[in-house]
Amino acid sequence: MSKKKRPLISNVFLDELAKEINQLNGVPEEKNEDNMNDEKEK
Repeated sequence: MSKKKRPLISNVFLDELAKEINQLNGVPEEKNEDNMNDEKEK
């Protein structure tokens, strides 16, 4: 029986890291794909 592998870094952590990097670089915050899909359904 093989164990299910867990990622070393979670998506939540990566999203927060990307936001912080963008803020430091002065890049406006972009919407992620999940939010884009939610808006298309409306």
